[in-house]
Amino acid sequence: MKKFIMTAVFMTTCAFSYGQEYDENYFKIAGIKTGVSEIREAELPLPLATPSDAKVAPVVAAGAIINAGAHAWNIINNGSAVGNLGHYYASAMPSSFTWSEVVNWKGPKKIVYSIQCENLCGMKILDMEYVVSYYYGGNYNGKGHYIANFTIKPRKLKIKWGFKFNMALQIANPMNVGTAEDPMAQLQADLGWDFSSPLKKYKEFSTYAVRGDGDFQDISEKSRELTEKITPLKQEDKKDGAVEWN
Repeated sequence: MKKFIMTAVFMTTCAFSYGQEYDENYFKIAGIKTGVSEIREAELPLPLATPSDAKVAPVVAAGAIINAGAHAWNIINNGSAVGNLGHYYASAMPSSFTWSEVVNWKGPKKIVYSIQCENLCGMKILDMEYVVSYYYGGNYNGKGHYIANFTIKPRKLKIKWGFKFNMALQIANPMNVGTAEDPMAQLQADLGWDFSSPLKKYKEFSTYAVRGDGDFQDISEKSRELTEKITPLKQEDKKDGAVEWN
């Protein structure tokens, strides 16, 4: 009886059956909404993941910064969170260090993003949240501002039958946006995701930048804002220049 009631509600919502026939509106995406909110830093920071205390490669240049972690990983595969996400972090650190020598960390700082999609039946077919988090401010021999344990993980993921969702992350090489004497680490992360039904596939790409002083920037969002501010060309500006042939 319980199964019959649940099926009836579902069918009246979207006129969908478990046979070969279905309402095409079920698979048609009406819109995608994204949002962002910042969470305050934890008053009692979580322990840093320190995979090894062994020294890395020797210094190659003053102020050089390396990624002492992963460079790319999948976050969600076909609507399911990857099981070993706890092993994937990126860290912008001095080129020669031991984890115990980099101290005075702050954080973790966390920024929460949300993605929600509805179909033409008015059903929420995707409801997810993911968290960008990292430690910052670590210094080495009293100098520098470094980044540790940068990662992106799903916090909530609900997806309806028949839809697929994938998300993957790639980390660019760290940069020193400070000086050789007092380095300021910066990490750039490229996050890509796609959401698809049997009828259509949507792709989105975002770029985030985090700095050793804790600053977080959504570069992709800034790019959109800058693009919108570009003054449209006037008709006379669109004319091709004169071309002369010898």
